Amino acid sequence: MLGFPLPYRDELLYSVIARHGVHSGIVSPKELLREVFGDTKIIATPDLPGHLTLVAALYPPKVGPTSLDLLYNHTLFPLYAPFIGEQRRQQLVNELIANKRHSAHVTAGVAASRIKQSEYLRYCPGCIQAQYSRYGECYWQRVWQVAGTKDCAVHGALQNAPIHRHDVHRHQYQAACFQVCAIKQQASGCWQSCLIATSIEALLNFNGVPAPELVQWGNWYHDLADAQGFCRGLQIEHEKVSAKVICFWGSEWLASLDLLPECSENCWLKSIFRKHRKAFSYLQHVIVLHAFLEPGWSFTDVMQQVASSRHPAKVTPPQVAVSDNTKLDNFRNRWLSAVHRYGTKLARENGFGDVYAWLYRHDRDWLIATNQQYYIKPKTCQAKVTSTRDKKI
Repeated sequence: MLGFPLPYRDELLYSVIARHGVHSGIVSPKELLREVFGDTKIIATPDLPGHLTLVAALYPPKVGPTSLDLLYNHTLFPLYAPFIGEQRRQQLVNELIANKRHSAHVTAGVAASRIKQSEYLRYCPGCIQAQYSRYGECYWQRVWQVAGTKDCAVHGALQNAPIHRHDVHRHQYQAACFQVCAIKQQASGCWQSCLIATSIEALLNFNGVPAPELVQWGNWYHDLADAQGFCRGLQIEHEKVSAKVICFWGSEWLASLDLLPECSENCWLKSIFRKHRKAFSYLQHVIVLHAFLEPGWSFTDVMQQVASSRHPAKVTPPQVAVSDNTKLDNFRNRWLSAVHRYGTKLARENGFGDVYAWLYRHDRDWLIATNQQYYIKPKTCQAKVTSTRDKKI
């Protein structure tokens, strides 16, 4: 497509498409979608937009950005990529560049995150004025829309534009301009928020791949606590970890983001220093990294350390030889009787867990082969709507 605008540095793809509508004089949101995507059902998503291959195809091949360039440099994808594991990172890449519907917000963990997004698109009045002075127009920057940041590291507090992130007009791309981005006096930001904004900007421009695995993150955090002297044997002293984080950031600021460490076992700070069974948000990682690392640390160094950390393979313990065949036959018969009556799963839950454990340790091959024969499939839900009543009428 001739005339489709090249993105500015740190500009959201949402903003590029909105500027194209202004440059082309397109008033109808559906007409803009038809021209860019060839489809009028595309949702205008600021943070993790899809169909990037279609957008990249609008540029000349040797001049314009590729779909991966758009993904890493003009969406919020780099905030999530380093912390979700390589398999999910690749899955997320494939979802966003493909020309199909996607569930990127679920894959990236945005939908279930305790870090809540702002209700409105946000802007920095100081940056808006600088953009207009340099380019003659304004645009939406990525760092303004990151959940957990409330200030611009240069000018101060961010302002809410009268544009809902999830508006009822969800197919409309709205450009940044002085009509919606009014120039207001900015209050100075708190040091915590400015520090977070600086780190977020660095993370948005970090393109390191592949992503470390979750188990590597867990091991690295354990080693980090150990280096601080917060381990007693193999156990982490979580009270000391919590005290260090609160001392650095302050309890009031952490509470404002719903990230104040709790005393419960489900506390996010305890979980991040344990074996990672789920991914954590970029904001939780940044909070811990600043509290534990020396000033001047970089994401490049951290990612290299995590990627090179110990990644132990899962080892199956060897079987223990049995010399007493009578005892072996006894355990086999007891397990056969149990699985015949209950099935494999329920047998373990109805008083035969010790039999299963003994056989797994001493006669694993026979146990696995037997369980496959007695496996009971879970019952499927019965249809609640049938045509029986209609046939009687």
